Amino acid sequence: MDNKHIAILGLGLIGGSLAFRFNSKGYHVTGYDVDEERGRAALDLGAIDALAGSASEAVVGCDFIFVATPVGVVTDTVEAIMANIENGAVVSDVGSVKRPIMESITALEPAFAFIGGHPMAGSEQGGIAAADPNLFENAVYVLTPLPSASEGFSRDLTRLRELIEEELGASVMVMDSAIHDEIVAAVSHMPHVAAAALVNALGQAAERAPAALALAAGGFRDTTRVASGSPELWADICLHNKAPVLRSIAYLQDELEAVQEALLVHDAQGLEGFFQRARDLRAEVPIAQRSLIPPLFDLMVPVPDTPGAISAVTSLLASANLSLKDIGIVRQREGEVGALRIGLADEKSCALALKILQSEGYRAYRR
Repeated sequence: MDNKHIAILGLGLIGGSLAFRFNSKGYHVTGYDVDEERGRAALDLGAIDALAGSASEAVVGCDFIFVATPVGVVTDTVEAIMANIENGAVVSDVGSVKRPIMESITALEPAFAFIGGHPMAGSEQGGIAAADPNLFENAVYVLTPLPSASEGFSRDLTRLRELIEEELGASVMVMDSAIHDEIVAAVSHMPHVAAAALVNALGQAAERAPAALALAAGGFRDTTRVASGSPELWADICLHNKAPVLRSIAYLQDELEAVQEALLVHDAQGLEGFFQRARDLRAEVPIAQRSLIPPLFDLMVPVPDTPGAISAVTSLLASANLSLKDIGIVRQREGEVGALRIGLADEKSCALALKILQSEGYRAYRR
C-alpha cells in the first residue's frame, strides 16, 4: 500500500476539514456522507476527489479510513465496512467519546487495525461549509488503541501517528480510552452543559427583565460561545459519556451550592475564598494540563475595534519571525475595544513579543 488513498466517512466539520487537508497534501480522498447534498457539496468544494455511493464502497483500496460520523453510529459504520477493508489498512474515528466505541469495536473482533482518535479541535459552527484545512494545526490529537492490539499494532500506530503529525500539524497523545473520557468530560463536555445552562438561566432572567439579553454581551458571550454548537451533536456526546459527565456536573453542583450557602449566610470570607481558589487554579491550568494540552504563553493586547487593528499586531510579530500558536479576541467593551489573546510556544518568544509590542505603543501584558 502506498499510504496515499484515504477515505473519509462523514463530511461535516471534522470530516470535511480532514478531507480538505489531506487533499491539499496530495492524497487521493474518497468521501461518503449519508446526507447526499453534503457529499455533493464536499465534491464541488474540492474537499474530496471522489464521492462514493456507500460507506463500504468508499473504503475499497484505501490505506487510511477515518470514520467522522456522530459518536452513536461509529460502530455501525465500522461494521458496515469491515468486509471491504483491505489488508494493511488503518481505521480510526474522530469521536469525542472513546470508551464505548473502543469496547464495541473490540466485540467485533476486527482483522484490521482500529485505533480510536479524537482531534481536540473544533468550532461551534458545523457542516462542510465550516470545514477548515488548518483546523488541526497545533492541536492535540488523542489516539486510544484497542486493549488487545495485534502483532503489527506498533507499526500501524506509528503510521497513523506520522500521518497526523506530519500532514495535519497536530500533536499526538496516546492514552487509555477511559482516562480520555474522564478528562474530556471535565474540560469539554461539562463546560458545554454549563454554557448552555448559563444561557438558559439568562433566558429565565429575561422573562422578568427583557433588557437582560441586550446587556449580555462581552464576557457573557465569550463564556457561553460553545452553547452555539449543534444540539443533536452534544446530546449524542453527553449520552455516550454519561457517567463521567454526571460526575463532572456533580462537582459543579457542589461548587454552586457552596456559593449559594455563603450568600444565604452572608459569608464574605467564604465567597472570597471561592473566587480566590478559582483564580489560583485558573492560573495553573497550562501546567496542570501539560499531559494533555501543551502550555502556551499568553499575551493580551488591547486593540480598538477598527479595520486593520488585528493585522497590524500580527504583521508586527510576523516581521520578527515569531510564530503564533493561538489567537483569539476577548471583548472588553462591546463595539469599542477588545483584547487580542495571543499564544506563543515558549517563554523566550513571549518575552520578545511583549517587548516588540510595548515598544510600538501597545499596552500589551502577560496573562
